[in-house]
Amino acid sequence: MEYNAKIVNRLKRSKGQLEGVLNMIAAEKDCAAIVTQLSAVRSSLDKAIGLIVAENLVECVQNNQNGQDTEEEKIQQAIKLLMKSR
Repeated sequence: MEYNAKIVNRLKRSKGQLEGVLNMIAAEKDCAAIVTQLSAVRSSLDKAIGLIVAENLVECVQNNQNGQDTEEEKIQQAIKLLMKSR
């Protein structure tokens, strides 16, 4: 699979947000502010997952590991990938 700069940048941004949350906890910041930032991290990661699935879905489905999956099984695998991203 190919991961482009957009995905890498989004993950780096998520990493920075998470480090910020750790700093907030260390500084004993308000619980509501910490939860708000954690929600932002989760949203950022959800978007990264969506990008990875969307940009690599065809490759994921076409790359049949054991060569024996039927078309229906490939479709079900694709659906599972999409559901995990939600």
